[in-house]
Amino acid sequence: MSMRIKDVRNRKIDLLLITPSSDYKKRRRELMGRRIEEDIVVQNSPAPGIGYLIAVAKQNNAKVKYIDMIAEYTSIEQLLRYISEQKPALVGFTSMTVQINDAGAIAKEIKKQFPEVSICIGGIHPTVMPKETLEEFDGFDFVVCGEGEYVMTKVLDALKNGSNIEEIKGVITREKEDCSFDLIEDLDALPFPAWEELNLDRYTGVFPHRRKLELPMCTSRGCPNSCIFCVQQYGRRRRQRSVASVISEIERNISDFGCDAIAFIDDTFLIDVKWGYELFNTMIERGINKKITWACEFRVDAASPELLRLMKKAGCYYIFFGIESANENILKTVKKNLNIDQVKNTVKWCQDVGIVPCGSIIIGLPGETEETVTESIKFAQGLNLYSITFPMAVPFPGTVLRDLALKREYGLKILTNNWSDYGKQYPGVMDSDHLSMGRLKELQDFAYKCLPKKKINVYIAKMEKGQIVRGSQTHVH
Repeated sequence: MSMRIKDVRNRKIDLLLITPSSDYKKRRRELMGRRIEEDIVVQNSPAPGIGYLIAVAKQNNAKVKYIDMIAEYTSIEQLLRYISEQKPALVGFTSMTVQINDAGAIAKEIKKQFPEVSICIGGIHPTVMPKETLEEFDGFDFVVCGEGEYVMTKVLDALKNGSNIEEIKGVITREKEDCSFDLIEDLDALPFPAWEELNLDRYTGVFPHRRKLELPMCTSRGCPNSCIFCVQQYGRRRRQRSVASVISEIERNISDFGCDAIAFIDDTFLIDVKWGYELFNTMIERGINKKITWACEFRVDAASPELLRLMKKAGCYYIFFGIESANENILKTVKKNLNIDQVKNTVKWCQDVGIVPCGSIIIGLPGETEETVTESIKFAQGLNLYSITFPMAVPFPGTVLRDLALKREYGLKILTNNWSDYGKQYPGVMDSDHLSMGRLKELQDFAYKCLPKKKINVYIAKMEKGQIVRGSQTHVH
């Protein structure tokens, strides 16, 4: 059975992209609860993937609009009115696992009121579960897997000529068996994200930089690491942008949007240290370090005192580290491939050069016990990071961790497949024979109590004066 896009005459726009939320007020409250400091309104960021999709579509003369239902306080009723007025030929949702129920419910309502509108879904969850997503949510006509920029261009072309979209690689329908998709090899060929199409005032940034405008950037796609709790959305083969391309985008962000902060949000920033030295030296040479500050996520085993000093000089003020556990047996089990001394040294080097370190420790990984959680809390206290989160382990679709839990290895148990609960805080979706969900919640609460929030300006001032005290007197039992 072939699938062709329905009649597109009388459409005001070609594509309406949506980040879904069935209750934006609830979602905003959840985001506010994750603030690092209480006087930050909310920590959020526009999605680079959406920016790239819009930019590529505009290159091909398509009329595209985007609604972030959370950031723009959009109700389902308001969205439906907009669709009625604009009559998009295609509605496209993007979704992580925790959003997929909302996306499915909204798509079903759109299909009910506007049966002539074609609806697709892309993002991490449908990419790893395309057939299951279509089976579970009948409001979607098809899935766009993987990197959707060029796939969506071909789909939009099908709007005009009535061709069969099943012939497009990366488009998955209920009838199509082939779920494969291609990766984009030349990332430099992509246009920069089309931030001009978003209301940037709605995004305060993901890091506590206290600047006017933070914009996210990806310098690569793909992660060569093997952590069992991660979904490798872009595969394990890393594709790196050129330094010239990254510098050009930063300068565009500054000149066109007044950006004064950058969040590098690669799966793994700076695998190629030589590339990093070139980037940071170029930022200094071009004076970019005097116009912006920037933050990134970073592996501790990639750091050195020399590299961190250069990063600081280039404008870096904040680094997030995935520590995951202080127990080296657990680190080996989850294939994090770190050791505790590397964590200690890297955090100290950051503090010595004046870069704010923060991190996360996951509770409930394979082999976790009360003793290992306590070990991790004590370790975190000794590091004296600016902030640290304690997310619960989540068996996301497409991860080795989920496969282990389905087989009940390490005593792991998946408690629910209600995707709306697949966030990283309570209620939690996986426990084990060693730690019940109730006890995991108690340990998580205790961890946050032991490591209260700090003020970033105070923390920076103490670093500059050499007053960061390692260790803590809080009693852990």
